[in-house]
Amino acid sequence: MAYLLKDLLLNAAKLPPDWSANPAAIAAEALHLAPEKISGCEILSASIDSRKGNPKVLLSLRVDSSFLPPTAPEEFAAFTPVAPEIPEKTTLTAPLIVGTGPAGIFAALVLARAGCAPVIIDRGSPVDERVKNYQTFLHTRQLDPESNLLIGEGGAGTFSDGKLYTGTKDFRASWVKKILVECGAPQEILWQKRAHIGSDFLALTAKNLRKKIESLGGRFIFNTEITGLVIKNGVCSGVKCASGEVLTAPKVLLAPGLGGRKLIRNILGQVQWMLKPFQIGCRIEHPQKIVDLAMYHIPRPAALGAAEYHLVSRKYPRHSASFCMCPGGEVVNATAWENRSISNGMSCFARNTEFANSCLISTFSPDEYGSLDNVDALMEKIETQTFAAGGGDYSLPAQDASAFLRKESGLKNRRTSAQIGIIPGRIDQLVPNELFNALSSAVKDLDRHIPGFLRQGKFIGVESCVSSPVRIVRDRETLRTSIADLYCAGEGCGLAGGIVSAACDGIACALKMME
Repeated sequence: MAYLLKDLLLNAAKLPPDWSANPAAIAAEALHLAPEKISGCEILSASIDSRKGNPKVLLSLRVDSSFLPPTAPEEFAAFTPVAPEIPEKTTLTAPLIVGTGPAGIFAALVLARAGCAPVIIDRGSPVDERVKNYQTFLHTRQLDPESNLLIGEGGAGTFSDGKLYTGTKDFRASWVKKILVECGAPQEILWQKRAHIGSDFLALTAKNLRKKIESLGGRFIFNTEITGLVIKNGVCSGVKCASGEVLTAPKVLLAPGLGGRKLIRNILGQVQWMLKPFQIGCRIEHPQKIVDLAMYHIPRPAALGAAEYHLVSRKYPRHSASFCMCPGGEVVNATAWENRSISNGMSCFARNTEFANSCLISTFSPDEYGSLDNVDALMEKIETQTFAAGGGDYSLPAQDASAFLRKESGLKNRRTSAQIGIIPGRIDQLVPNELFNALSSAVKDLDRHIPGFLRQGKFIGVESCVSSPVRIVRDRETLRTSIADLYCAGEGCGLAGGIVSAACDGIACALKMME
């Protein structure tokens, strides 16, 4: 008999570190039952509430016991992953998918399950080789433009923590998490409200996703750069490779991610598109202890992981917000382009470094720069100047937040999570004036929420690869672009933001491709 124990509030300070391993004990105590009267127990959801002092764990459990009144099955529906309705028969055969990030890979999975035998192409390397190339980059400072933190199997998300929290209301989001667990992601992502996979699990997850698709008839082609489309009479019939080879297909899905700037720019003369708002920001790093204390109001309880923050500053002249927060994480140089530097953040599943980092971003409207050429010129300027300010070897320039405000040199403490290394630099001189003003207001405002945010914070590099300034236009119902048989999905096309929303977007496109 299944009983739903919903919204149970537990004092985190009194929970043991391994509380999630024995939910039946928690259920027995809450329901005043002897442990032997509970035959099974499953965590359905868990979140942390620390708004009113000491942190609490808000828990919902499925309890199996003949001593409890059964709960109606429909009450469990909100906790049950719902798979997309994949057609059993389709005439679509061997469609092409460009990109193995979340949008491309989940589109490929749906198409493979339907028997379409998709062909998936990636400019970069398989994930195991990609991991080795990144380690080589750290030791030699020689960047491989075709295999790095942005380019290769799994996309940028493979090295950026695998955060799965999302604002999307797409019902397929829970199914995405279920598939990720089947492919090696930690079981906890099914019930954590702010779930993350961890950079240490992501490589395995990406590889197992590929194996699953291959077992269903999909075929992968790596180390193959796509430079354009084959279009005749308004219909897309394939793609052009950098080698000169042409690959034909009945339908094409482009999902190149944010590392696919060049490809997206190459097709803009053929497909309808628009400029959209985009974000630029700076990584800011703090000791994790000050974040824990500010968020939990007490020293971090053993039952909880490193605390995270999600803050918005609505101070003049423009809003700023924290983005891609990595508690217990590290700052990385996530460039895909030689002689350019782009900061980012990542963390392993344990989130156990002594540092917290996030990107403080601000949004820019297309009107501020007027054209895509001007936006691209801005990005190139920021990235090349950040590279130079880091000493020309991909080390990242860093500046105390207080020195940033004063527009002067200053880096009191060089201890950092960044394996690539940091050197003193003038971040205030690397960012546009509009971003300087926004960040200056934000750090002072956010210091009210996290004491020490200003005094103990340091900006590390500039994060210019946050979102695409381009959105490929597509029909709301069919999801087709202005070119017949061409579909676009994910972050690089300006159509999603984050792992889960990109995956759901890829799934939606795959289903439309088969109609």
